[in-house]
Amino acid sequence: MANITVSTDVDVLLQSANNAAARDSLGVIEYPFTTDVISGVQQTRDLTTITKSSGYYNSNLSTIYIGSNVTSIGAEGLKYCGLLTSVTMSSSVTSIGNEAFRNANQLLSITIPDSVTTIGDAAFASMNFTSFTVPDSVTSLGSNAFYYCGALTSITLSSNIPSLGSNAFYYCSSLPSITIPDSVTSIGVRALSKCLALTSITIPSGVTSIGSNAFYYNPSLSRVNCLATAAPTLGSNAFYYTVALSEIHVPVGSTGYGATYGGLTVIADL
Repeated sequence: MANITVSTDVDVLLQSANNAAARDSLGVIEYPFTTDVISGVQQTRDLTTITKSSGYYNSNLSTIYIGSNVTSIGAEGLKYCGLLTSVTMSSSVTSIGNEAFRNANQLLSITIPDSVTTIGDAAFASMNFTSFTVPDSVTSLGSNAFYYCGALTSITLSSNIPSLGSNAFYYCSSLPSITIPDSVTSIGVRALSKCLALTSITIPSGVTSIGSNAFYYNPSLSRVNCLATAAPTLGSNAFYYTVALSEIHVPVGSTGYGATYGGLTVIADL
């Protein structure tokens, strides 16, 4: 798309926009065009989507305001933007595609607007933020979504996601706790594997399946509560190498667990 300007300060652009009265969920004035800074040069463009071919992929992009004409951040749209430190996203965006921000590892915080309903596979993999909130508007969270986010210490998940996909939090080595929403019915392969700081986990009552190696190599994990009254189907080695863990706590009167479950002694005391 053609450039509109390369010199106007983004704050001036936002303050002078025709629709200055409309504010998005981030509290900034929505402006229809996308303004960015690449290698110190600012430009404003009329984009409706951001894709790998938009010119940001593996670039020296340092800051970007995603305008209200944009409805999606497509696959690999901002991948490998290793100098990116600031993203402001308008509430027009409804989807974030596969690997959209992967390896943008200088981006230490980002706010996802309530308009977003879909976050794709590996969308935020290998990033260095310490906290993240997935808003309740999100109903689809892809596999590998937070793969290798080793600095992550706090995560709030949408209460409307149906599953934790495979490798969703693989090697989130600094994450001490996570609340799995009640909406989740399946926990994927290696979903919470190698979460080295994780000390306890509660598996919601609606979960019907737990994938292979789901909690593999969590050496600090010492307490698991499973609230499902019927034992979820269990993949191989789901609790393998959880050296501090020997028991799983389940509801009184639950069925299908047996004396042991995934190598853990079953204690019916919930």
